[in-house]
Amino acid sequence: MNFWSIMLAVVPINPVNFSTYICLDNTTFTLSTSNEVAIVRFHDGLYRLPRRSSAIAIKYASEDATLYLDGEFAAFVADDRPLPGCHKLEAGERG
Repeated sequence: MNFWSIMLAVVPINPVNFSTYICLDNTTFTLSTSNEVAIVRFHDGLYRLPRRSSAIAIKYASEDATLYLDGEFAAFVADDRPLPGCHKLEAGERG
């Protein structure tokens, strides 16, 4: 195997974006997204949400939770976490 074959094998097909969000109740979560899936990480749990079609925003959803993304804003809803007012933290901003 040559160098370029190895590099192509380890480079992800879809880039992954990482962001941190803070909500109105000061809950924070880290979000990793690709074109296929979003991973929402809280200090005490994790949700893996497949991408779904939506006319109003970028939507990721499973049977347990739904995440809507619209620019710098997010709404995350699960039975145990209704978090409608969330925004992306800027570098250096603290929650």
